[in-house]
Amino acid sequence: MARRLPKILMVSIFCLAANAVFSQPIIVPGKTARHNLQIDARGSHLSGMMIARPTAAGPRVLATSYFGPTIFDFTLAPDSLKVNSCVEPMRRPKVLALLERDLRVILVDRNRAKLKKQTPGLELRKSGHGFSKSVFTIIYNAEGNIDQVLIKHPWIRLRMTLEELKNDSKD
Repeated sequence: MARRLPKILMVSIFCLAANAVFSQPIIVPGKTARHNLQIDARGSHLSGMMIARPTAAGPRVLATSYFGPTIFDFTLAPDSLKVNSCVEPMRRPKVLALLERDLRVILVDRNRAKLKKQTPGLELRKSGHGFSKSVFTIIYNAEGNIDQVLIKHPWIRLRMTLEELKNDSKD
């Protein structure tokens, strides 16, 4: 046991340091985040854009298809979820709770999901168990910024992918 203690401490310190480096939120205070959104659920595919911006009440998340209709529009208050609008198939309480938990992990506090694996370009987190199990895979680019977020719900065959939209303007 005495021989393993220094190794355990080193691994713990490395994990804490790495977690501090890689735990920046998707929403940077004062900036709006824009991501390509793909949702695959039991053979159905939906793609569009997710826009997340900080507000005084909490992050506001809007998902819209590329053709214009809004898929959902939520405000994540510190203790609740405010549904501004949502398509009918997603208005079920269990679906809303699942989306709220996922959005809180990726937008507010990543430590709500347990860290399973971490390398310089990848972070794997898990939360829940059974039907509410979520697996978060966060991929970083060379600069250390979040490039892609993949959320899987294996029991209900739901997969969401967020890819950062690149700003092409030369301003």
